[in-house]
Amino acid sequence: MNKKRHYVRLGVGLTALGICLLVRANPFFWDTVQLGAMQGDWFFQQGFSTFLLPDRIDSGHIPAFGWYLAGLWKVFGQSLLVSHLAMVPWVALVLGQILRLSSRVGKQYASLSVLLFLADPVLCSQLTMISPDVVLAGAFLLAVNSILNHQKGWLAISILLLGLVSLRGMLVGVGLFLWQVYRLRITPASISAKALVTTLLPYLGGGLVALAYLAFHFEQKGWVIVHEDSPWASSFAVGGIATGVKQLAILGWRMLDYGRVFLLLILLLAWRRSGWRWDNQVRDNVALIVILGIVLGIPGILSPGLAQHRYLLPLFLSITWLATVLLRSAVPKSWRAAFFTIGIIGLLNGNCWIYPNNVAQGWDATLAHQFYFEGRKNCKNFLSEENINTNEVGTVFPEVGPLHYRELNGIAAGFAPLDLAHQRYVYYSNVMNDFSDGQLAALAHDWRIIFDYQKGGVIVRVYEQTTRPLEQ
Repeated sequence: MNKKRHYVRLGVGLTALGICLLVRANPFFWDTVQLGAMQGDWFFQQGFSTFLLPDRIDSGHIPAFGWYLAGLWKVFGQSLLVSHLAMVPWVALVLGQILRLSSRVGKQYASLSVLLFLADPVLCSQLTMISPDVVLAGAFLLAVNSILNHQKGWLAISILLLGLVSLRGMLVGVGLFLWQVYRLRITPASISAKALVTTLLPYLGGGLVALAYLAFHFEQKGWVIVHEDSPWASSFAVGGIATGVKQLAILGWRMLDYGRVFLLLILLLAWRRSGWRWDNQVRDNVALIVILGIVLGIPGILSPGLAQHRYLLPLFLSITWLATVLLRSAVPKSWRAAFFTIGIIGLLNGNCWIYPNNVAQGWDATLAHQFYFEGRKNCKNFLSEENINTNEVGTVFPEVGPLHYRELNGIAAGFAPLDLAHQRYVYYSNVMNDFSDGQLAALAHDWRIIFDYQKGGVIVRVYEQTTRPLEQ
């Protein structure tokens, strides 16, 4: 048994290494530019004399991921290769915990369960990035397995990791505690003060670290989470009732998006086939989904910027786990493989879901964004051949600013903030959600395309204004 476990762990490690090497040349993308490259580079350049970041890149999280990258860069050099290799242990943690959780459905269906988890476009997409959400996903799965296996030491480690990785990780930790309190009903112990204290103990270390940092941050800066001049202030702005209703609809869309509608369909079919089974295991899984839906959904309902796909990753993983449990027990044996296959193919198909250019979508939540990197590289080569400096080209998130924060190449020059009235060139891609409908219409009407890349639904273009822009 020990020898078998050794080979399994070796296989998990080699798979994680292979994934990270496969994408080793990919630059930082979307939010990882700030959460990874910018924060890591700050500590790499300034040292570790302070726990705090400058306000322009401080989004309120404990910047442990930035410390982690900066520390590895200090030892092995600052490069994309080192950054991707830094993700190997965290990708391995995700894969290993998925394998461990899937083993609970039995050997015959464990492989199908693993594939169902890994078919999720949001998880797959994050696993290819230098992203703190990989750490969050691994810590969450470790916590779930630790709770199910009554391993308090590993649970304490997972809660600490969740607190260190982000404010959302802290919320997930709170959700896991509430779930564990709920689970007390299925144990011989009654819900007593002693039981609650015993349940709380593994959460104390991570919770106290998180609270201590937030208190220190507030004492030093006078704000927690966000300040009025923050670049992300709009993401945290609380809207009214109409905004809340709209955000609730968007969250519903997220639950169905990128092929997840197929997963929910087979889940409901299996559940109906079981006569709406409602034993302890199903109640347990549903409770986890409901609790995470509340703690992760409320911020998304209150603030438009907090309803991104990756913010709901622990919820998505929990839904997949419930589907696995129901497919294993409720579907006739002769149909189980077919149902699993429908779910797997449906989720993989989600990577091909490309919306019209005027509809914002979560490009960091689908593998379709991989085609962007080739287009970006070809575009940069075109600009170089045409002797067009990047700082003469306007664009929007996530490409505004020094190229160094995307490629770790030491180049301070980069694309300029978009200003259609005064720029001759514009760098556009449909992976950029910040172009307004009006700006897209203006580009189509008053500008000509001088570089055009289209592949796998991804568009990368350089526009030149047909009449010279106004002088500033």
